[in-house]
Amino acid sequence: MKKYIFTFFCFLIFGFSGFSQYTITTVPDPKLTGLGFVSNPDAILNNEEIDSLNSMIQKIEDSSKAQIAVVVLQSIGNVVPKNFATELFNYWHVGDSEKNNGLLILLVMNQHRVEFETGYGIEGILSDAACYDIQQKYMIPEFKNGNYGKGMIQGVKAVVNIFLTKAEEIKPTEEMQSNNTNNLYNNNSSSENILRYSSEKDNDILIFYITFSIFAILIFFVLLFVAILKKDFFIRYQLLRIFRLYIWFILIPIPFIGIYFWVKYLTNKWRDTPRISAKTGKIMHKLSETEDDKFLKKGEIAEEAVKSVDYDVWISGEEDDILIQKYKRWFSKYNACPKCKYKTYYKVYDKVITSATYSRSGKGERLYKCTNCGFSKKITYTIPKKTRTSSSGSGSSSWSGGSSSWSSGGSSSWGGGSSGGGGAGSSW
Repeated sequence: MKKYIFTFFCFLIFGFSGFSQYTITTVPDPKLTGLGFVSNPDAILNNEEIDSLNSMIQKIEDSSKAQIAVVVLQSIGNVVPKNFATELFNYWHVGDSEKNNGLLILLVMNQHRVEFETGYGIEGILSDAACYDIQQKYMIPEFKNGNYGKGMIQGVKAVVNIFLTKAEEIKPTEEMQSNNTNNLYNNNSSSENILRYSSEKDNDILIFYITFSIFAILIFFVLLFVAILKKDFFIRYQLLRIFRLYIWFILIPIPFIGIYFWVKYLTNKWRDTPRISAKTGKIMHKLSETEDDKFLKKGEIAEEAVKSVDYDVWISGEEDDILIQKYKRWFSKYNACPKCKYKTYYKVYDKVITSATYSRSGKGERLYKCTNCGFSKKITYTIPKKTRTSSSGSGSSSWSGGSSSWSSGGSSSWGGGSSGGGGAGSSW
């Protein structure tokens, strides 16, 4: 039962968000997966919307005026979307290597944020103010209503219309210039944007903290209620011992500092409460650490010696009326020995015998030993050869160019472009 409780709380602590948190290297590249220009791993857009986006973007790429990537993700953790967009743009190298005519549109659902990241070559055509203007007019109103596909299509359509117009005739409107002076990611107002975004992020963290705290407290009181209903003090102890871990101080200092000391008092009391013998019905008393050794096996004494397990021995005075209860440590360097099965098996060392190079693999060695039965095991393993990392730029792609669910004759790789951080972002 302890195992299930611990597993549940690990899931609670580390899996609370319920969604994948993507990094630059784990975002699926649609060029490599044959999905055109749209990366939609969480299926936020439907197939019809993706086809519509691919069709419009293909028209722009065929005109050689721009290359557009659309990325829609549920979560990127606590990373700032603007920074993520810039890094992803340069990781994929969106746009032509000479013209630098790439555009990446990033939608981050759990942060309610959309970002336009522009290549150097299109900043004169698609200015920061124009990016923000498109977001506010065509995308944000739809996103607020939950129409993410429609908002993305309208935004891309507005971008496509700009690129299909002669570049020399495109000038920011008076409204765009006003936005450029007063709104997001303008050179004169970037500090104000950063402060506003930081405030939104802080609010999200606070809401998560409060929600998680309430949920954890409810779980605590449920387990406390179940424990009190149990007559067996050993089971009571095991039900609540998870809350004796110091990790609660880190995750939820308030109110779990108080809960920690309360749980410690209760579990210590339950562990020392006299037992009633199931055999004779008599009251049993617990032996001291030195007295209980004569009732323990050699392996159990060895476990206590290395502090991987602690044993309580209870006796009633009647012959063979003995109760032994086992308390495992949450964390220990010792594991069950393959031979004697006691938790006295540990890794003595792990060392490199021969270092790996770029031309050959290396060799390592590990030694395991049991302090109880003396069993030892030496393992040699191969260390892979070193590899030189290569850029994901305009070089050859690892994708073979096979069939895909969407095809229009487009390139199977991005063009080698780069961005210096141009573009704009909006929240909803």
